[in-house]
Amino acid sequence: MKKLINIIIVVISVFSITSCETDFTNINEPAEDQVLTSKAGLLGVSVGMTEHFATSTLSPIVEIPGLSTREFGNTLTYVTPGELVLGGSLLSNDNAGITRLWDRLLRDKGMAESILANVDAVEMEPGTKSGLKAYAKWFKAMTLGYLIQNFEQAPINNSLDGASLFNTRTEVLTECINLLESAKSDLAASPISDEFLGIIPNIDLPNVINAFLARYNLFAGNYNEAITAANTVSLTSISEWWYDGSTAKNPVWEFAFYNSPDTKPQDDFGLTGAYIPEANDGRRAFYLTPVNEFETDFGMHGVDNAAGFFDDAAKSIPVFLPGEMLLIKAEAYAMLNDLPNAVANLNLVREKTNDVYGVNAALGPWAGNANSQADILDEIFRNRSIELFMTGMRLEDSRRIHPSLVPPASGDYYNERNRNYYPYPFDERENNPNTPSDPAI
Repeated sequence: MKKLINIIIVVISVFSITSCETDFTNINEPAEDQVLTSKAGLLGVSVGMTEHFATSTLSPIVEIPGLSTREFGNTLTYVTPGELVLGGSLLSNDNAGITRLWDRLLRDKGMAESILANVDAVEMEPGTKSGLKAYAKWFKAMTLGYLIQNFEQAPINNSLDGASLFNTRTEVLTECINLLESAKSDLAASPISDEFLGIIPNIDLPNVINAFLARYNLFAGNYNEAITAANTVSLTSISEWWYDGSTAKNPVWEFAFYNSPDTKPQDDFGLTGAYIPEANDGRRAFYLTPVNEFETDFGMHGVDNAAGFFDDAAKSIPVFLPGEMLLIKAEAYAMLNDLPNAVANLNLVREKTNDVYGVNAALGPWAGNANSQADILDEIFRNRSIELFMTGMRLEDSRRIHPSLVPPASGDYYNERNRNYYPYPFDERENNPNTPSDPAI
């Protein structure tokens, strides 16, 4: 265990050095060979990968698309968030936020790939190996998923020479699903050992794998498969990114709550018109603390203080929320034109009072037109925007559920989303000749 702790310290130190915002070279560099050729080393890499994602990568996953979809308002005039709030064709590909999002996801994906490339050659208990392989496959699928939620294409595999080939959205989502199915097979062949559970104690891996299978099958348009996967997830299962408030701090708290931040949640979850939450929606008080404060320029939207999972440096953040599984089923049924089942699952979210994390709307059943697929999908979008607030999901949700919405090319402070996908970072384009053309919006 002492050896493992030392390796973890080395891995985290490497991350700390190589993930600074001005260092974007060698992002595909594998871990040191000596770390990857022992059980303790591989377990240490998995912990370091987890630590880096939870404390570093999760921040831009939430903040960057949150600024583009009005979840967050900007109260100061810094260039990086200002460009993201403005959006449209005016968003530069050297925006530091976009670069952070891209760079950190690729780095974590590369660590998962390093584990998978070396684990079979290292002797360890079968249940430890299966847990490690399944965990790394889930991690790669998760990082790929967040990449394709924000960028039109992404490289499935990192390349040592930095010239990764890019893959289409369909190819990436197919790979995510294949990785997760393979992870399920690993765990079915050899149940996770107590040794591996001691290394990653706060992740219910079998439920997490099925939850992400439901998510990516929905994104891919595999609606029956999404329903099947969501049905296997225990809604009382808890999986969290853990923080101690000292050496490991909640990253959303750091940018959205701590020390009078420039980025704060918008009033009404950033929703407008028919999407504004009902006054007695219990999720208002869970996620938001009202204050009399407004953005500086940027549309002058009102902003609130963050609450819920984000108002303390030591608060844990869920890996996924149980309400997402119900909303996945609602949307999948709606897309299959099974409207009664769509409304039934939607109402399970609206009427929920026993959520394991306390995210409870405690409303009555939906009173809209249960015979209109479009109206049901709009209500699903509203509830995803509230239930899954500050999870980095809204850009994907808006683009998927409202595909006909066209973001304004000149920038806009009021549109539901101001981009469809982000431009590829300048540093990636400069170093990788395979980088595709940027999307127009």
